[in-house]
Amino acid sequence: DSVCSKMALLTMHFPKLRLLWSRMPHETLKVFKALKMNHEEVNVDKAVEIGSNESLDEMLGMNKKNENGDKSTEAGEEEEKEEESEINYAARDMLLRLPGINVNNARKVMAACDSIAELTEMSREDLKQLLGP
Repeated sequence: DSVCSKMALLTMHFPKLRLLWSRMPHETLKVFKALKMNHEEVNVDKAVEIGSNESLDEMLGMNKKNENGDKSTEAGEEEEKEEESEINYAARDMLLRLPGINVNNARKVMAACDSIAELTEMSREDLKQLLGP
């Protein structure tokens, strides 16, 4: 297994993946400078927020909100804490990294399966029904 064959497999399985290749670090620096020329500097705080569990929960629609748009309080708070403890964050993050799984269909998978092991036991036909062709 050469590096080239592994890279070819990566690009076939992840068509949106883009690679930058240069022979020397100095050339790499030039490429990155040219790419960043028309873009603003990265906001580290925003990047960390996007990668946090709370933002993933928001994207997956796991934050319960009431009619005012606020998180549920008092009686619903206990229920929310119980629900949060049932979520396996490592399994959810692993699910989101599987090829073909995105934020939209991850909700369907999490509703249909209680674990990653249960997902792996599903037949191809069941997966097609759940995720589409």
